[in-house]
Amino acid sequence: MVCILRLLGATSSGSHVDLKSHLAEVPTGEGKSVIIGVLATTLALYGYNVDCACYSSMLSSRDYDDFKLMFQSFGLLDPVRKIRYGTFDSLSESLLKEQHGDLRAAARDLLSGQGKTHTKPSAGPPRVLVCDEVDVFCSEAFFGGSFNPELKLQNELIADLMRHIWSIRRGSLDLRSIKAHQSYKGVLGSGVVTSQHEWLLERAVREMHKAARDHGDKPQQQYIIREGKIAYRVEGRDDFSSLWSYAYETNATYLHEFERGRIKEAKLIENLSIYVRCGEFSYARLPKAFKHILGVTGTLDESKLPPQMHDVLKRDLKIEHFTYCPSMYHCQTRDWEPKEKAYVRLAADAEEHFHLIVDEIQTRLKPLKNVTDQRSVIVFFRDVKELNAFRDSSYFTRYKDTAGVLTEITASTRDERENIIKAATRQGMITLASRTYGRGTDFKIFDDRMEDCGGMHVLQTFFSRDLSEFIQIQGRCARQGNRGSYSMVLELAALARDFDLKPDDIKAWPPTELHNRMSAVRTDIALKEVQSLRELAMKRKQTHDSAVRAINSYQSGIANEMSKLIRRYNSGEAIGIGACGLHVIVCLDDSFSMQGKDWNEAVNAFKAFEKQLSCNNSISQHMSAIIFNDAARVVHHMVPVEKDISLTLEFQGGTTAFLPPVQEAARLIAMHGPEQGYTAVVVFMSDGGAGDAAQAAQVLEGFANRHGNLFASYTVGFGNHASRNLESMAFAGGLQETRNYKTASVGDLAAAFTQVASSITPGRSG
Repeated sequence: MVCILRLLGATSSGSHVDLKSHLAEVPTGEGKSVIIGVLATTLALYGYNVDCACYSSMLSSRDYDDFKLMFQSFGLLDPVRKIRYGTFDSLSESLLKEQHGDLRAAARDLLSGQGKTHTKPSAGPPRVLVCDEVDVFCSEAFFGGSFNPELKLQNELIADLMRHIWSIRRGSLDLRSIKAHQSYKGVLGSGVVTSQHEWLLERAVREMHKAARDHGDKPQQQYIIREGKIAYRVEGRDDFSSLWSYAYETNATYLHEFERGRIKEAKLIENLSIYVRCGEFSYARLPKAFKHILGVTGTLDESKLPPQMHDVLKRDLKIEHFTYCPSMYHCQTRDWEPKEKAYVRLAADAEEHFHLIVDEIQTRLKPLKNVTDQRSVIVFFRDVKELNAFRDSSYFTRYKDTAGVLTEITASTRDERENIIKAATRQGMITLASRTYGRGTDFKIFDDRMEDCGGMHVLQTFFSRDLSEFIQIQGRCARQGNRGSYSMVLELAALARDFDLKPDDIKAWPPTELHNRMSAVRTDIALKEVQSLRELAMKRKQTHDSAVRAINSYQSGIANEMSKLIRRYNSGEAIGIGACGLHVIVCLDDSFSMQGKDWNEAVNAFKAFEKQLSCNNSISQHMSAIIFNDAARVVHHMVPVEKDISLTLEFQGGTTAFLPPVQEAARLIAMHGPEQGYTAVVVFMSDGGAGDAAQAAQVLEGFANRHGNLFASYTVGFGNHASRNLESMAFAGGLQETRNYKTASVGDLAAAFTQVASSITPGRSG
């Protein structure tokens, strides 16, 4: 109640209550969802429209369902819903419609030539944003992320055209032949696009043919089939969504699964589409739509947020007040001693890592008192792949059949999720969970005997790069005054890779100082990345504002800006080929985080890239290679691309910087680039981030501005920790191009590089 009153403006001893943007820290497990529900109700009763934002759509829908009856009782849902729960992307859609009208409908009218003008919506009641876990404001996903509305043009004729292209995917693209086919003529005559916008249909044919040709049995993106639809795993979240798509790759996936008999024809026809991108809207600009921002989080204190983030909250988000709520319970009951070896253990290799995890599980299952009962243990892994490897290992055989597994796959529905979470706190239960469930998941203990045993234990098998993630995972135990304990079992090579450190340096640290030393490294990394994130948000602001101008002018009856916007995001101008051919420069990250298997995968990906590029023998092609960490070295320069090319790449190691390799690439382009008759293409791969990413992007943007379609840059983010800044370093046709940004999980890098190589296709002559 004190927290709610503070957030509502009771910040002084006087009688006047003045609502201001305000954030509050509430310890994990002490009622954040209740605070948000009551706060939203109160604000709505005072005339505000309220958006409650959460990082997880599943948690968001759960909380909304929990409080829906209260909202209904106060008449806040009918006839107009005054309270909404959702994620930033789902709320973005609603906010855009409220402020600027239906962007997709405007794009549909423009392309079909209907020429409708839509009245700009009138301003509604003032809006308040109530955010669950406000550290999301300090994340790369928020600063660099964008909502990218996409219009799907669908009818049976479009489905026929996509099926025809799929049927001829083995051959080379013959656009003239496809345009003469009845399916193409049918779409053009159906009115979804006018002859003036036939360029969009031609682009769709090229994109679909490429997606069909490149589609293999192993999918590029993780998905499930739910109710006859492809549902993709949403990056960074704990759920799958059929609203998410990867454009023509999704079309190809539907056709692939239809041939396997897993999708019915009606669903196939319903979902095959022509995709029209309608701009990019920055998440970092969303707070501007709200009169006030309120929020609760478990990580607000400066010791729990990345350095300088309080400055970001104050300057960028205009937060005026901060409240820190002490625990409601008499004392901290979590057993956690980071300076003791029993709580932070370090394995020399992957085999010992699994062995120590099992050893720790067995130790922590034992009761702290001389009783016959057992505790429960939840083990958090960095990803599903590592979780499955541990579960299937010989070390875990004894527990495999009875252990719970909490991942995006096993908990893809709410009922599955709730059943696994409920079972996790039973006596003697072992639950293996992916890191996503370390945030916001309420593991409630219903058995009083668990308290006598010592409570639930949380075991983390990796060191979080994000301090707030560490706080959240640790906060899954010892909630609401209950007893509980926390420990870590780390693996040396993985720890070194995650933080660009030398394994020998880590081994030299006293075991009792491991946690504190790693915490200091994490703080230093966060400090370097803050400025880069701000600069990334500024770039996103430019694309956001251009999209807003386009839709606003269209609402006024002027279609020119909207036409430019649609062409900007959908024309996909092909790379022009200079008189001397192509000069492709590959930049490979060999920082300490890439050592071992990851570097071997990078070398194999480079070879796959060479092989794919060599298939195009119709033009002259040369390749250069740059290997970088915090410095860059050119290892190959202007080597002719041939079928049997074999370049050696040796690992060196270091920390990570993006500017040095980009500067080296610039030097090579100055020698053999557009001014010398070569089209220059930069392919940049990294598994991490760097504080100088914004400066590196500026260098590449300069080439894009000067050379148009005679320059392109592709970026590939490898693994879990690749920076979103890489997306801002991708350019095509003189403009930033998000489609030139690829992500690759461990094991999939070669496929991503092959996809990039196949995208570098001849366009018109330079």
